[in-house]
Amino acid sequence: MIKNKFIRFFLTFGLSISTNVYAIEAEIFDENKPATIKNANAEFVYKFLLAEIASQRGDLNAAGHLYLDLAKLTKNTSLAQRATDLAGRARNGRLAMDSANVWRKLDKNSVAAEQVLAELFIASGNLTKAKPLIEKLLKNEEKTRANGFIYLNSILSKVENKKNALRFVMEIAKPYEGMAEAHFSIAHSAFMAGNRKLAEDQLDITDKIKPGWETSALFRGYMISRNSPEKAITFYRSYLQKNPKSNGVRLEYAKKLTDLKDYDAAKKQFIRLVNSSLASPEISLTVALLSIELNDKDLAETYLNQALQRGYENPPQIFIYLAKIYYEKNKFQDAIVYLNKIKSGTFFLESKLLAAQFISEKESIDNAINSLNGYQNLSEVERLKILQFKTSLLYNNGNETESLDLMKKEEEKFKNSPQFKFDYAMLSEKLGNSILSEQLLKEAIKLKPDFALAYNALGYSYADRGIKLDEAKKNIEIALSMQPRNHYILDSMGWVYFRLGDLNLALQFIRKAFALQEDPEIAAHLGEILWKQGMIEEAKKILSNSLKKYPNNTVIFETQNRLK
Repeated sequence: MIKNKFIRFFLTFGLSISTNVYAIEAEIFDENKPATIKNANAEFVYKFLLAEIASQRGDLNAAGHLYLDLAKLTKNTSLAQRATDLAGRARNGRLAMDSANVWRKLDKNSVAAEQVLAELFIASGNLTKAKPLIEKLLKNEEKTRANGFIYLNSILSKVENKKNALRFVMEIAKPYEGMAEAHFSIAHSAFMAGNRKLAEDQLDITDKIKPGWETSALFRGYMISRNSPEKAITFYRSYLQKNPKSNGVRLEYAKKLTDLKDYDAAKKQFIRLVNSSLASPEISLTVALLSIELNDKDLAETYLNQALQRGYENPPQIFIYLAKIYYEKNKFQDAIVYLNKIKSGTFFLESKLLAAQFISEKESIDNAINSLNGYQNLSEVERLKILQFKTSLLYNNGNETESLDLMKKEEEKFKNSPQFKFDYAMLSEKLGNSILSEQLLKEAIKLKPDFALAYNALGYSYADRGIKLDEAKKNIEIALSMQPRNHYILDSMGWVYFRLGDLNLALQFIRKAFALQEDPEIAAHLGEILWKQGMIEEAKKILSNSLKKYPNNTVIFETQNRLK
């Protein structure tokens, strides 16, 4: 009973008094003095249990301080190591330094303690104190010396003063002139310090000592690609001709080809990797996606299934890709089977909307809409996405009135949703009900005062109808202050200036919008303003090019015919 009361006491109050046990850390620790606690007495048990409870509660700082206190009192190496580990996880550099110092004093032969201490000194920027420790570690650990230099690069990358880091490495590496890793470490630090010439020279020495070393080649390729991805491609290709088994370089080569949109060449390289030492579900998926990009559906299907077999962590993502492939192969039922495999999670709603799209094309609009009914436990955002899909489906298939009726029917369910009111407003505007649209946009703004797109839509509606132009300009200015690089808002601002008769400002804004996005409606506005300013040839060119890209766009078609 007494024991249980004691446990309940420190469960309730233990962490609140834990600051009192930190005082001992201010004292100079002398590892040669005898231990204050030599067995598991009441004080030890109390503090040990307190430390464990703090750790389990997630108070790693308190736990670390308590373990350090115990390590000093008991002269126990394991407790000092435990304190160091907790301090590292708590990201408490001061506590980690104190704990590692105690750990090293208690076990003067511990390589691990010296490594941790050296890392802490480097992380804090104290390279002077780190230097003798690193020198000792490299000198005594011959078997791990090469890897030590490579690891040194990773911890030095955290040092803010890169030039100091370079000087540090150059001094550390002096005794190891014949070691490729030492020169590589200098090359790495030199590049980080902005000394590209020294970096290249040191890599040249590295390659002479250790020809064909993959790590060196990867870093040289990285350096080259920073200035010229095309030259990096040439370097990787040349290296692989001499070292065809270098999968690491081949992977970087394939990635760079992908970045440069040379998908066919990238696919060939990835295919060579799918059964190599770097084989993984991610590599298989990459080959599949490149195959999709190149319209090779059969190869894409093969590697999507391989990614599944190899345990890809997110199978629903692959089910989506497979469903699309099967649908394009005219295997509608197979596509639906794969989409039905997705029962929950991130891709659940996407799978249901995709299935509905397929059903609308293969069966009927009614069946597609009915397929989306009855889902339970959906969030408001998810329910709104389903409603957006249904109304778009109706509208795009000539059922405009039904789409508006559906929005009206669902209005009460989304009365506090600014996005619903915005969507409803846009549909009303398309169907000619500008009064309802204006009302809904104002309601959306009231619900969400930072709704930039609603301000823009309201302003553009006024400008397009040539009414309330000052109010239109004010609304669009508010939208533009929130999203200054939104091409639609820039276009609206240009259009309101056009309506106000300021063609120069109108042209400035719409040119900016068109530079960001060559949207057909922006092209129509740009063409019209250029035409009004007498730049007819440029206007014709922009309108003609846009119509070629968007042959079914009625706005660009009507503008071109009107200006002829």
